[in-house]
Amino acid sequence: MANKPFFRGYGPALYVWSLAIGLGILCLWLKGEAAFVRALWVDLGILETMTPRILMGMLLVGFLTVLIPKESIARALGAGSGIKGLAIAAGAGALLPGGPWVIMPLMLTVARSGADAGACVAFAIGWGTIGLNRFLVWEMPFFGLEMGGLRVLAALPLPIISGMLIRRYFPLIGPPEAPKAEREAG
Repeated sequence: MANKPFFRGYGPALYVWSLAIGLGILCLWLKGEAAFVRALWVDLGILETMTPRILMGMLLVGFLTVLIPKESIARALGAGSGIKGLAIAAGAGALLPGGPWVIMPLMLTVARSGADAGACVAFAIGWGTIGLNRFLVWEMPFFGLEMGGLRVLAALPLPIISGMLIRRYFPLIGPPEAPKAEREAG
């Protein structure tokens, strides 16, 4: 096996860590130690709130990877699935509640199980633009059926169109490689 760079696949995380450290140093330098410590306490509060949610999302995705066969995902959402695969992905995204701590690990797992980039994009855009949970909980009560319904209707074609464009112009994009332990277990 060829030697791979240690940081392969961690570029975005390294970028965010570098940005956070740089901003922390800037905060300390410009605002002083008290502001820096106050910012750290705020960050710890956010971490305390988000950690259980992230762990739940990871557990859900872990169980789904065992329960749903990779072959089924590849057949339903792979490159050969056509518009039907994009519609399934968009519909799943639109129906699933939860924040990015559930949706993004799920999308990564689906991609590693054989879904192509077009289906993953349709899934993410279906979740972000259609979001039936948001429609039922927030838009209908506040804006009424007509206005909320118009927003959903306007958003319906976006995941399919986006998935088709990705399949047409970026057919070779695939998911990030699974960690070594995951590859050996699967």
